[in-house]
Amino acid sequence: MRTLHLLLVFLGISLMVSAQSDDFKTYKTVFSQGFGKDKSMEEFDFSNASKWLISKSGKTGKSLKCLGKGDYQNPLQGPSIVAILKGYELKDFVLEMDIVQNGKDFSLLDFCIFFGVKDTANYCYAQIASNAGKKMHNVFMVKGDKPKRIGAVNEKGVIWRMKEWQHVRMERTSADKMIKVYLDKQLVLECTDEMFDAGLIGFGSTKSAIKIDNFEVSAPAYEVNDVTLF
Repeated sequence: MRTLHLLLVFLGISLMVSAQSDDFKTYKTVFSQGFGKDKSMEEFDFSNASKWLISKSGKTGKSLKCLGKGDYQNPLQGPSIVAILKGYELKDFVLEMDIVQNGKDFSLLDFCIFFGVKDTANYCYAQIASNAGKKMHNVFMVKGDKPKRIGAVNEKGVIWRMKEWQHVRMERTSADKMIKVYLDKQLVLECTDEMFDAGLIGFGSTKSAIKIDNFEVSAPAYEVNDVTLF
């Protein structure tokens, strides 16, 4: 009986794993960028382009480097370091990339993933931060006003390893209105997004200097949107 019980448990776990992976089995890679050439920057819209450059030092080859906060001041108190992928309006997607905290070790280190972006006053973002609280390390919505927290308050933030590459993954599915964010395969943010609109996507920070490599977007479909934000 014990052997049978263990077999059933094993089969149950296997089915769960299979079901989870099947959620994204039909997704296709719609965009990928390793930032091997300077012209790869042309595929992004930056809040302050003078602070971004192609670095010779990446996880694999070159990478996209941000020197930190520039002159752009977010009028609604959201993140001011912003890079938006041009042309791709997405609803359901998986976004993956490698990131390294490349600047000073501030009291608050963070990385933001932007999604559902309509313009500079209407968008959402997931902030992976070293500290947690009512206004940090969560998923936020900006709708013509200051950022509004979507998820419940988290008890603790993440550990950013300075000068070491870490992997970020975000999943957004409209069927269950779910948002999940992983850091090094560990689930660090999860919430339900009631305002589930399609929009542009991107990444950035509040003030951290960062590097990005191996940026990849998978999705079942996307719409073309050539709007310029900055």
